[in-house]
Amino acid sequence: MNKFYLAGALLAASSSVLAAEDNNRNSNNPLAAFNPAFSVIFNGMYYHDNVDGEGADLLEDADSAFHSHGGHEEHEHDELKRGFNLNETELTMSGSVDSYFDAWLSAAISSGGDFELEEAWVRSQSLPAGLQVKAGRFLSGIGYHNEKHPHSWNFADQNLAYLSLFGDHGVSGDGLQLTWLAPTDSYLQLGLEILQGDNLERAGSVIDAEEIAEDISAELATDVAAEDLNLADQNGPQLGVFTLRYAPDLGARRALQLGLSAARHQDSQAFHEEGGGELFVTEGDTDVYGAQAVYKHFPTGQYGKGGWSLTGEYFHADSDQEAVYHSDPAELGLPVTSEQGAAYVEATYGFAPRWQIGLRTAASGIGGEFSEGDETEEARLSRQHSAAVTWYATEFSKLRLQFNRNDVHGDDGNEEYNQVFLQYNLSLGAHGAHSF
Repeated sequence: MNKFYLAGALLAASSSVLAAEDNNRNSNNPLAAFNPAFSVIFNGMYYHDNVDGEGADLLEDADSAFHSHGGHEEHEHDELKRGFNLNETELTMSGSVDSYFDAWLSAAISSGGDFELEEAWVRSQSLPAGLQVKAGRFLSGIGYHNEKHPHSWNFADQNLAYLSLFGDHGVSGDGLQLTWLAPTDSYLQLGLEILQGDNLERAGSVIDAEEIAEDISAELATDVAAEDLNLADQNGPQLGVFTLRYAPDLGARRALQLGLSAARHQDSQAFHEEGGGELFVTEGDTDVYGAQAVYKHFPTGQYGKGGWSLTGEYFHADSDQEAVYHSDPAELGLPVTSEQGAAYVEATYGFAPRWQIGLRTAASGIGGEFSEGDETEEARLSRQHSAAVTWYATEFSKLRLQFNRNDVHGDDGNEEYNQVFLQYNLSLGAHGAHSF
């Protein structure tokens, strides 16, 4: 089987297993005849936990080797609260511009009416030698799960591994992506991304100097300006990502994709609030290395019955920085290093037509260590176990019931608690095929 056939098979398999069964509905949808395709994706849920509604915050504040607090240039997102939640409503537009380019746009509207542009890119379609270029704002290929939008997740929430290193929205940014499809019988793709790197969370983040200066001024009852933090100007691309994807030929009923990734963020920044009233800002390089494996066995029955998948990813991040501002001037230039791993494994199985069960386990803080000068402290391990049952009414709508059991280590010690999600997800209008 040649690489072109395999690439086409992977793309075809990536769209919903219900697409062929519900083809008549799509053909009757007048929006499907237009270019570009336009859709509105509604996502809401009923949420409950047994920690007074603080479950989502506890996960985001889980103990980490990256002791950075506040002031990040983070994405705006809806705060999950007990009871009914209208999560982000996603608008998407996609299509072929001409024989040379296609384009994609996605934007999110929060429950409060705030608008955020998530992706807006153009991609080449006719370059020679297996080359393809994407330019604009896009989700990075640093990990398999990272390229997926929330409406295509197998679970209602972000897994703990991604949350601890990349934040709720993953890694994205403005830049350029170049991929090369090797002329081999098996699918082999190499990718290189150059991104501004100014909107990351957690590992490899960039802080808001004005906001941090105000926080320090209030805490120390003194006047600290943004320029006093001695941060480098974030002018030009700061983040580079390399990816490798390999898919052997397993026939028409099965597919396997293996991946490796590496990323470096220059001049990544962090703000630290340590015990004893120490406040300091660090800057330096952050590296992230990842490995991914995805196996899919395609359905043997109607509407997804008998299909199953297994996905796993592991990331290791380490940062080598120094204090460019410190509340104790004698500590200026103090070396600050941190490293930790994070991983998740999830499995899904179509046990009946239109019904799917999913199991997931995730961990953060694996081998985590934070060093400040000669003092070293270990990051504690946090775990999450999830189970979900999803009913796919059609390829355009689904309902999901999910349960999480969390064992989270934070600033106040260990916290074990449960979360329950009852989610609906509906797509109105034509929508492009999802990636593999």
